[in-house]
Amino acid sequence: AFAEYLKVPSDLAWRPPPTVSHQQAATYGISAVTAMQALYTKLDVPWPGSNSPMPTNSTILVYAGSTAASLFAIQLAKLAGYAVVTTCSPHNFDLVKSYGADAVYDYHSPSALEDIKKDYPYIDRAFDGISLKESTKFCSSVVEKSGGKVIVLLDTVKAGKRPGVEIIHILMYTLLGESFAFFKPIGPSFEAVPSDREALVKFYKSLPELVEKVRPPLIEVVPGGFGSLLGALDLLRKKKVSGKKLIVDLA
Repeated sequence: AFAEYLKVPSDLAWRPPPTVSHQQAATYGISAVTAMQALYTKLDVPWPGSNSPMPTNSTILVYAGSTAASLFAIQLAKLAGYAVVTTCSPHNFDLVKSYGADAVYDYHSPSALEDIKKDYPYIDRAFDGISLKESTKFCSSVVEKSGGKVIVLLDTVKAGKRPGVEIIHILMYTLLGESFAFFKPIGPSFEAVPSDREALVKFYKSLPELVEKVRPPLIEVVPGGFGSLLGALDLLRKKKVSGKKLIVDLA
């Protein structure tokens, strides 16, 4: 997982421009491509520069807006002309607004769900950036009136079942264009998805120019090389990292 070099197909790699540091470039991996996969391949959000018409309802919910993937989702949605409604803790309100969020709600508030449904009754797209059972239920309830779609990053599909709501579980591994399986031979297996690979090629081809409009999340560089990895992972496990991305500098 922490190899110094990786062998990858050339069209699934991108060259960061000089304005982007190596540490910042690292954040455009899983987080950015997950947001891209959700919006462009599943929620029918128009690609940058496309002539696709905007839908009548052009508001999207991004749950847990301060996560890295959600910050990218907010920006990509805004780039396509969408209004973005998001949730997070109050201490991250200014952060998500700085990345383009139009309306922010405290997900701790017992009235958050009803407040969003009242203020934005016709949302039909949602990106669940944390994908716990309760967050998926929340997103499904928001889009239920419009019979919309909810993207989840963990398999919380059953938790979010609502009449007319489509819960779509995505894994960024499908963007590599190869079949794969977990815990062979007893775990689930996944077929190759050529259209996902095409989307990643398209995204990485445009990314050197796109980074001028789509900022990386705030980063905290952790010095110390390999010896710092376990400590940094432990901070994540204890939920002591919020609104930023930890980058362990292995140099």
